[in-house]
Amino acid sequence: APRSFSLIAIHKYEIPHVFSVDILEEAEKVSRWPLGEREDLRDLPIIAIDPADARDHDDAVWAAPAEGGGFDAIVAIADVSFYVRHGSQIDREARKRGNSVYFPDRVVPMLPESLSADMCSLKQGQDRAALACHLRIDGKGKLSGFRFSRAVIRVAANLSYEEAQGAIDRGGHPLLEPALKPLWACWSLLAKARAQREPLELDLPERRVQLDSEGRISAISVRERLDAHRLIEDFMIMANVAAAKALEAKKAPVMYRVHEPPAREKLVALKEYLETFDLSFALGQVITPKVFNRLIARIGEADFKPQVMEQILRSQTQAYYAPVNQGHFGLALGSYAHFTSPIRRYADLIVHRALVDAYRMGDGGLSNDEAARMIVLGESVSKAERRAMEAERETIDRYVAAYLANHVGQILDTRITGVTQFGFFATVEGLGGDGLVPVSTLGAEFFRYIESDHALEGESSGDRYALGQK
Repeated sequence: APRSFSLIAIHKYEIPHVFSVDILEEAEKVSRWPLGEREDLRDLPIIAIDPADARDHDDAVWAAPAEGGGFDAIVAIADVSFYVRHGSQIDREARKRGNSVYFPDRVVPMLPESLSADMCSLKQGQDRAALACHLRIDGKGKLSGFRFSRAVIRVAANLSYEEAQGAIDRGGHPLLEPALKPLWACWSLLAKARAQREPLELDLPERRVQLDSEGRISAISVRERLDAHRLIEDFMIMANVAAAKALEAKKAPVMYRVHEPPAREKLVALKEYLETFDLSFALGQVITPKVFNRLIARIGEADFKPQVMEQILRSQTQAYYAPVNQGHFGLALGSYAHFTSPIRRYADLIVHRALVDAYRMGDGGLSNDEAARMIVLGESVSKAERRAMEAERETIDRYVAAYLANHVGQILDTRITGVTQFGFFATVEGLGGDGLVPVSTLGAEFFRYIESDHALEGESSGDRYALGQK
């Protein structure tokens, strides 16, 4: 049954997915709280740009040219800490869940729907409580100043990435001049600064499962990467940096998003792997994201490029949350916290509370108990994140397998992702889904396994099946 795939993962990974009546009632009650004293930003054309199928909208953006060059920008994030107070039943449940989990057919939210999909969701034309990150971007795209305030905003439009991109490419949108063009102009500076920083650029496709009304798969496609995606990504990164720096300035507790450099044994394995493609990789050099970017550039558009990028990804350490700063290797940043998704990540909610407390913005700040338990909190949200990732990945794999089960007998384009003595593994192009092609199905002749080449070769025909081949 199609809708059971995500339920299998929910039960296997013991993901809490039912809110008690008490929690739902508490959420209903707090969602009716008056917004209180706030900076009024309702006259600014702030817009939210999200996936077309987004279930919640926790961030919105605005930019305008500043005097003396550069830009003033605002990243407005749902003020979840105002509604979800430390020690409340909603808070205890959110901490247990750690984050929302997204499946093709359902979402298991971190917060009850009256908050996640309503009062904390930044909806067009509605007054909403926000924690506003005011950014000053200089002419080189660097962050030259910031401040945080509790604000009331009224989003001018909820646009999908495709709508925002379409308005920029073709024009004709009422918000093009007042909102979209200034955002894109500011982003061109941020993109310049990003290019200088040279973060890790792994362009790996993300699979999107589309379901019909029965919950069966109608299509599996690769999500298109638009400039609109990159724009939102770069604004969010800038706000996350500002949040970390703002807390450091006050010597307040910070829940960092830590991504450490790759471990030596992973790099040794990568080096051996690259040698099979006659690619050299020096282990003695200082490893920075730039090293990997240059490697990808050297490959050009070779057949095996996706595999190499996948292998580089596997050589990276897993990012985690902790109150001790170790920097963010992948983004090439010294201080980085997660601030922009408090509806769906508990780590971001902790950062919000820390900011509210450090800058005396009213109720809902970080408690002494939380400040003392940051290490434990970091470990528990990191664990919940890994649990969600495994459950999501496994569910997509089940959907892909079910989809391919309806295509038995069809010939599909695949790429060889692994070779062994007993056959090779192949992935369906654009779909994912690995399968074994046993050596016995390759023909009557004897196939020799050539370990150094990651290849199988037919003794009489010379037919070859090698890693990376289409």
